[in-house]
Amino acid sequence: MTTGERTVHTHCLICEQLCGLAVSVSDDRIVAIHPDKQNPYSWRDFCVKAQRAAEVVSHPHRLRSPMRRVGGRYEPATYEEAIGDISGRLKAIIAQNGVDAVAGYCGNPMGFSFGATVFHNVFLSTIGTHQKFSVQSIDSNAKHVAAGAMFGHEMLALVPDIDEADCILLIGTNPAVSKFNWGGKVPNGWRRLKDRVRKGADLIVIDPRRTETAASASLHLAPHPETDWALLLGVIKVILDEGLHRVAEGIDITGLEDLRALADSQSLDWLARICDVPAGDIADLARRFAMAERGFAFAGTGPALGLYGVLTHWLTLALNVLTDRIDRQGGRFMPSWPTDSARQSVRAQNAHSQTAGRSRVRMVKNVVGQHSLAELADEISTPGEGQIRALILGGGNPVCTGPDGARLADALRELELLVCIDLFQRESHRDADWLIPAVHFLEREEVHVPLHAYNDRPFIQTSRQVVPPPEGVWPEWMFYRELAKAMGAELFGGAISTPDELAASMLAGNDAVTLPKIREAEHGLVYGDRSMGHLLAVLREERIAVRLCPQEFAVQLTLALERAGVEGAAAGRLRMISRRSNGMMNSALDNVCSSAVNDALSGMVEVNHDDARDLGIVEGDAVSVSSDCGAVRAVVKVSSEVRSGTIVMAHGWGSALLDPLKAQDVAETGTNRNRLVSSQDIDPLSAVPRLNGTLVSIARQQIGSANGSSIAG
Repeated sequence: MTTGERTVHTHCLICEQLCGLAVSVSDDRIVAIHPDKQNPYSWRDFCVKAQRAAEVVSHPHRLRSPMRRVGGRYEPATYEEAIGDISGRLKAIIAQNGVDAVAGYCGNPMGFSFGATVFHNVFLSTIGTHQKFSVQSIDSNAKHVAAGAMFGHEMLALVPDIDEADCILLIGTNPAVSKFNWGGKVPNGWRRLKDRVRKGADLIVIDPRRTETAASASLHLAPHPETDWALLLGVIKVILDEGLHRVAEGIDITGLEDLRALADSQSLDWLARICDVPAGDIADLARRFAMAERGFAFAGTGPALGLYGVLTHWLTLALNVLTDRIDRQGGRFMPSWPTDSARQSVRAQNAHSQTAGRSRVRMVKNVVGQHSLAELADEISTPGEGQIRALILGGGNPVCTGPDGARLADALRELELLVCIDLFQRESHRDADWLIPAVHFLEREEVHVPLHAYNDRPFIQTSRQVVPPPEGVWPEWMFYRELAKAMGAELFGGAISTPDELAASMLAGNDAVTLPKIREAEHGLVYGDRSMGHLLAVLREERIAVRLCPQEFAVQLTLALERAGVEGAAAGRLRMISRRSNGMMNSALDNVCSSAVNDALSGMVEVNHDDARDLGIVEGDAVSVSSDCGAVRAVVKVSSEVRSGTIVMAHGWGSALLDPLKAQDVAETGTNRNRLVSSQDIDPLSAVPRLNGTLVSIARQQIGSANGSSIAG
């Protein structure tokens, strides 16, 4: 080691995996980042996002002070100047238009900062606005709505017990890439799953594309996009018809006969036609799953991004309930550590359900207290009481992350005040009045208690400050705290002033898990054995009945069945679905990390070989991909891995990186496929836009015309 070099053990805060890191530092400069091989819980490996984190920390275009817009450029300013101007303008807007004229949006990067996320939301609650928006409405609302209606617990995480499962049914998820990184944490999940398969477990994958996971499956079924619900209803029908169902004893379950009636109303052959999967394969799947001693069904991000996301997640949960796979070994279980989150969440939801708000323009019910990003442009542009006049974007890039970005960009220009808190100036921040710098996860120390509540065993770890933030840069939570004070308010009623105080209050009463003990554990703290039965205990004690067939879901399922009889893709049009890339996530790293810039998926459209032949296109062709909403350019990859009638485009590319001092774009990589998605075409139950399932057309372009850029949106 060179003089002054040291190693800091921390964990990544880019996604739920929270992979342990060993970071070599010399003279406050990151020398290298490696996985922490001594971490007792995480998978002792990591992806390129953590590996390249030092590039983000030291990037030349990073925001290093508050910046005020002056004409078409930005000038550095102090926090005192920023808070004085922003607080004054917010108070004037509220005085003129009411508290709901102020809105906030929390993006994915901020969501993995404990202090920033909580202080952002508490700031909005303290000033009294109901206009809260979040990136969760892009990919998570479906599971929240399904869990809330069935179990009375919107934030429920039912983690898969991979190590004991005999049958594993995966719907629209690809853990070979995502590592079981959604709605619960299973470190090293893909390798653990493959180990279980080698021991004889039956792996069944439902996905329109032969994913990396599907390639290892004993059975892969490739339905039409957005028809997983029909396939699952067929599975449930077979299980009920053949008496293969069993339910947990000692808890109240309602709706079984209603669900049976829905299944009885359709023939298996008709459901098979809807999803274009042979009826015999559906029946075989049903028997294999139901008759396995232990197992679980798990629906992922894929169906959650579509028009029928709630239906798919509901029927997946119902399938687990019908086969007694909840809170069982080899099934799916709810962690209850380090806090009793289930009881807290159930009681909070009961209180929330009495006052659950709806959006002003479309009257859509919010989810977990947040409105859908698909509605944000309407709420800004539509006059009337509660029209948004000021917006605080916390770590978000909704113009690129969500649907119909050009329309949202136009709406953002109408605001009286736009404040953007981020590491960089991004596409959504072009018209910001103020740019407020964020602190990178390698520059802060905090214990993110809520994220560790999703671990599949009792483990918790602190993130550590590896290097200091740029001189003078505040953590985001401090900005919110001081902004509230300038507006004459105190967050948490003045009872809590730092994230550490909040974390300590959340852990109070658990002597095994205290902040000092967590920080003393260099590689993280394992403080108990994995246990099950927590959800069932809560259901019994709180007298909550599991609703197998919520009425609002049954109504939408009936409508979906009616539509299936008349709708179909128009000639020459295909349905778009997404895929992941290991090199980036949610527009947070594209254009910043060198590894992401050369990702071949960033400007590619994957087309089935039969569809390519019919369209007269070949591998490497430059094409225009268009929808009723917009068009983008891409390069063709002809594939036998994706089913006919379907195209695949990776989500998360096409965002510009800006230099605020020079008022110019400095980088843009790949194609933003979200420009093809309408903000009006949403799941009626969750308000999630149709990021998977949008109908598109493909037309060949002149040679050399495809550069991955957008045509129009």
